[in-house]
Amino acid sequence: MRLVSYGAPLARIGLLLNDNVIDLRAAYGLYLQEVEQIGNAEQVARTCIPETMNDFMRLYNGSMRRFVPLQQYAEAQGGRLLALGIARPVAQVTLLAANPNPGKIICCGNSYARYLTEWGLPKEEWPQDVKISFLKSPASLLGHEGEIQFPPDSEQWDYENELAVVIGAHCSDIEESEASKYIFGYTILNDACVRDIPAWTGRYDSPRGKACDTLAPLGPCITPAEFLPKSPNELHIRTTVDGELRQDDTTAGLLWPIERIVAFVSRYMTLSPGDILSTGSTSGNALVCGKWLREGQTIECEIEGIGVLRNRVGRRHWHATL
Repeated sequence: MRLVSYGAPLARIGLLLNDNVIDLRAAYGLYLQEVEQIGNAEQVARTCIPETMNDFMRLYNGSMRRFVPLQQYAEAQGGRLLALGIARPVAQVTLLAANPNPGKIICCGNSYARYLTEWGLPKEEWPQDVKISFLKSPASLLGHEGEIQFPPDSEQWDYENELAVVIGAHCSDIEESEASKYIFGYTILNDACVRDIPAWTGRYDSPRGKACDTLAPLGPCITPAEFLPKSPNELHIRTTVDGELRQDDTTAGLLWPIERIVAFVSRYMTLSPGDILSTGSTSGNALVCGKWLREGQTIECEIEGIGVLRNRVGRRHWHATL
């Protein structure tokens, strides 16, 4: 099961099924009417499927299996849902960031041993525990197939394919053993960034290099934790640029398990439904290999059980003068 946010034209919650996006609320109303034979099905559907992804996750954290009968119904009614306009081919909709309005986007860095080794960082300088590196603004979010617009005063443009945790329940100062209870699901964040940032303005982890508009492609979907094919600590990660393989690893390479990352962050920041916690990137990015992104290229970030997040590379154009 995979959830998306899409414009129709206003943001809606959708179910990604094969090559179609199903309007979750409309499909649920039809299901209630035809299968459960509820007289006020439309009203119940409006109550059960809220407007925002944050509210939806708050309601159904850890209980997404209740929608399996709906998914099965949608699979059986595929052609009919298309005819009714409840389903649309994914190629005909605009996918927004998987969660278009998180309260926080928290990025953890230096999380993979392969990356630190490739970078040549001495082991005594490796993080001793989870490194909370920086925050990205919700304004930096971008959906699947959107164009990343790098600032025009830079040339060293980079990509970082990261497994992103989507928080489903309010939590603070939790135990590592309890962390999974607060995880709604998982998505992909491409931690796009600018590397040629002057030292006086913060270098690699500064907002100028990390938090500009469009530098947080997120998607294409959210896979609820119950439907991940294996442990989040064993997922295959793969990144290509114009078809050339750049990153190839698994989340087993993380220095700390996903559960520890979530628990550690919760010591310092209260987490709320919809918050995004990105877990860091493995080896193979342009900072080390020197293959900086260029206008017109296409990046594909793939993570097992979630899908492929695809974005074009572009350059922003400024009009104001300073």
